[in-house]
Amino acid sequence: MDTIKINVNKQIDGYSFSIAPSIRDSIKKRFPNAHPANNIFVGYDTKSDFEVYVGKLENHIYPALLGFDNDEDLSYFAEIQFIDTHTGNVLHTLTPRD
Repeated sequence: MDTIKINVNKQIDGYSFSIAPSIRDSIKKRFPNAHPANNIFVGYDTKSDFEVYVGKLENHIYPALLGFDNDEDLSYFAEIQFIDTHTGNVLHTLTPRD
């Protein structure tokens, strides 16, 4: 796979991160031990506190959302893009191979 697109939906009380069903299916086929999530919700306060004490939230969202616990499996993806579902704009890009 080249690029994984993670949808980011800004809500009243936080952010919802999700991937398309086709991406979940292809991950399950390629990595039978992976358990991708339908979505992950993070409240504004949690995101703010997390980024103050731990670092960028996106670095921890994508492994949890894709269902991987192995960094080697994550290196299979060339790029992870966080896409605003309302505008289609790329909010953040990561390259797991780095």
